Amino acid sequence: MDKLKVVLDWFPNTNHTGYLLAQKRGWFKEADLDVEIFGEVHGEMELHGGDFVCGPEIAMLECRERGINLTGIAVMTQKCDSGIVSLKEAGITRPRELEGKRLTHWTPAWFHAAIRRVVEADGGDYDKINLVNLDVGDIVATLGNVADATWVYENWENQVLLEAGKEINYFNLGDVDPIFDFCAPAMAASEKILREKPDAVRRFLKVLDRAYREVAAHPEETVMEVRDMLPADATESLLIRSQKHLAPILLDKEGRWGRIDAQRWNRMADFLVECGVISGRTEKEFTNEYFEA
Repeated sequence: MDKLKVVLDWFPNTNHTGYLLAQKRGWFKEADLDVEIFGEVHGEMELHGGDFVCGPEIAMLECRERGINLTGIAVMTQKCDSGIVSLKEAGITRPRELEGKRLTHWTPAWFHAAIRRVVEADGGDYDKINLVNLDVGDIVATLGNVADATWVYENWENQVLLEAGKEINYFNLGDVDPIFDFCAPAMAASEKILREKPDAVRRFLKVLDRAYREVAAHPEETVMEVRDMLPADATESLLIRSQKHLAPILLDKEGRWGRIDAQRWNRMADFLVECGVISGRTEKEFTNEYFEA
């Protein structure tokens, strides 16, 4: 049995239901895999001792720039489900309206390059935004108190805010500029595991493809099946609404999970070169070769 370690990009949530379902139903074991799912990435992305690590394409490319040998091998949704959320009272309905407002941010340079691009494309001045360096944990406590807006995944933070009775504004970054319909959330593999256990990687992705097809077809039933593996403070209504939101964007037009669209990847990678976040493109940034044809 091949042992594999997966590091999640955050605490387990509805983005990860396919992983959890496969674990719960014993599908990994059926494929002769002993899969450990652990941890959560905060701050700078790295492998954290895992064979696979979840995160956005941008962070994967920045990792490669720092000499961390990983390759993107799967994307969790076929549309980048991320954007800027704020309370309705803040009056932020488009990027340029972030001027004069407090926006939380992370340290990596790619954050600023990305949001600057979106704000300036909308005719705004990024330098007029009040930046708050904060890795947001409690979105409800953050908005309206220490910040006015945050870059989030729509499937989770938006649902948490709505569950708390908040009225919100939200815009998807990919709807503002196609560059930002990049591969996120996604999963990378260490070059070591790809080199040493390629067959195990193929079996791993085959199980995930099976699991996410099940999630897409039965969002309510599957998320409730893994309820005990998700945050205890998340209500059933939040989890069901979140999973139903994700269901239509989990699979590609052929009904398959995980395949990386080269156009989505390349637009963002070329942009990061253009703005100096990475020095250039490299081989093996991503691959679909470990999926069955």
